[in-house]
Amino acid sequence: MGRLMQLHELGKRVAVSVVGIPAFLGLILIGKIPFLILVDAILVMSLWEFYGLAEKKGFFPSKLLGIISVLIMSWDLYFNQGRWLGGILLFVIFFIFIVELFKGMAHAMANSAITLLGLLYISLFSSFLMIRELPLRIGMPYRFGGWMVLFIFVTIWICDTAAYLLGSRFGKHPLFRRVSPKKTWEGAVGGFVIGIGAAIGLRYLFLPSLSILNTIGIGIIVCIVGQISDLVESLYKRDSGLKDSSNIIPGHGGILDRFDSPLLVGPAVYLYLILRVFST
Repeated sequence: MGRLMQLHELGKRVAVSVVGIPAFLGLILIGKIPFLILVDAILVMSLWEFYGLAEKKGFFPSKLLGIISVLIMSWDLYFNQGRWLGGILLFVIFFIFIVELFKGMAHAMANSAITLLGLLYISLFSSFLMIRELPLRIGMPYRFGGWMVLFIFVTIWICDTAAYLLGSRFGKHPLFRRVSPKKTWEGAVGGFVIGIGAAIGLRYLFLPSLSILNTIGIGIIVCIVGQISDLVESLYKRDSGLKDSSNIIPGHGGILDRFDSPLLVGPAVYLYLILRVFST
């Protein structure tokens, strides 16, 4: 029976991947409004799941306010290059206070803080909108942004997969036992090395104009920051007593589980592109 259950779960994972991954990659390459819709869907579902983790702890974040706010922020990034982000955040903080005044729920201070934390944390995924649209700001072919986003995600997936496989086979020294007992230093280092190698190989497929030095720089960011970002989400799940952020994706858990690594990788790579690759 246990073997049948494992095969059933594997079948669901494969089926979702066969359909979902090509669709996801296709929307990345198309860009424009279809990619904005994809990012917004990920933002909304991830933020809903994050607030759900807090609710498991007995807190009451303002879910609707957070979701509306994260959408407004993503639209500002897409349509206005983030010109109004500062003002939007000020208004959001003001409305968080107002909502808590009228909500009448326990833990007002924690509710306010969690609402804002979730919004800021999950909104980091919007950085992929800036990466995707970056060519339009610097006079490069629009397809470059699509290949860059694709490059980032494929490198993340290869690094994560290598870390899991090598950790399962050779792992002996826990990386962060209290956060994720199955993750090991052997897996993390192996994923890092293979991820860097994958980034160099992917460069020849997707971004031949990117220098080897910058390819390695982005690869290092992806492989280190991605694994840290994964641990951060694991920390929140463990604090809430949950294995997955939800079960919305058959065999894969929640949206936040699938997109935890990119949350911190996106803004880090965007800053690298702005400060190092396109600074001149």
